[in-house]
Amino acid sequence: MDLISRYLGAVRRNLPARGADDIVAELRDALASRIEDREEALGRPLDGAETEGLTKDFGHPLVVAARFRRHQWLIGPDVFPFYLSVARIVLLAVASVQLAIGLVQLLFGHRDPAELLMQTIGGLATGLIFCLALVTLVFAVLERTGFPAEHIAGWNPATLADVDEPQPGPWESAAETALALAFLLWWGGAFSLPYAPGSADFRIEPAPVFTQLYWPIFVLAAARLVHNLIQWLRPRWKLLRTLIGGATAIGGLVLLAIIYRAGQWATIVPTGMDLARAADLQTSLNLALRIAIVAIGVIWTFACLGALWKLSRARAAAAAPA
Repeated sequence: MDLISRYLGAVRRNLPARGADDIVAELRDALASRIEDREEALGRPLDGAETEGLTKDFGHPLVVAARFRRHQWLIGPDVFPFYLSVARIVLLAVASVQLAIGLVQLLFGHRDPAELLMQTIGGLATGLIFCLALVTLVFAVLERTGFPAEHIAGWNPATLADVDEPQPGPWESAAETALALAFLLWWGGAFSLPYAPGSADFRIEPAPVFTQLYWPIFVLAAARLVHNLIQWLRPRWKLLRTLIGGATAIGGLVLLAIIYRAGQWATIVPTGMDLARAADLQTSLNLALRIAIVAIGVIWTFACLGALWKLSRARAAAAAPA
């Protein structure tokens, strides 16, 4: 039949070259069998309209051909949840960076707020779209290498968290991981925040104490990122998670104490501003930073006490008889 031949030709054009002849032959037999069954039920040959309806019921050529392709989707349903989690972290990190840049520009620049808002929105949209496309491309490639399937097959149910143990939600975990990653990338020099964009009057430079503590801060940030990843991906690793959490809390308090004792954390370098105004701005900025350091120290103190409490409970539970 001419209609059947045209239909199978349309299917063939969308099939992989290897095995196309066998697939078309299989489909031809299936269609012939359906036509034969319908003609036997009716007791007469099918007319053109009936043959057209049967062919339509068989499926659109693109859909039929897709059934014989190895990959029918860009990212499969089994891999999509992992893709969504990674995309969530990356997008939150990008959003954090863009918003931080916008905030610095608003506080220390001399830009029109409306213009700055539009620039921030444009940069945010561009960054999010680019990073989402990059993550999608990476997962599409991984999908075709079989790596996700091997990872899923190696999943161990014993790593699941206890029912009675509170766990952060997926958005909270992603946000904590994204912020830690964004800070680590910024501190490592992957990108920089403008200190006084659009201003010819002054620039802000960090105090020498931050240069002196570069590596301790880097190690602390990296350890905190590891802690967040363990809390999210390996909740059963309670002891290791608690140890890293306690160590980073104590280490953070020690670094904060050293930074606080420096007494000055930012320097205003006037490039067109009056020296008296620059001195006043530097005093105000360092006062704000002093308050922020004290507030962070109080928060980390409670976090450190909580981590130590959890560690003592974990050790008591491990020592208790079964």
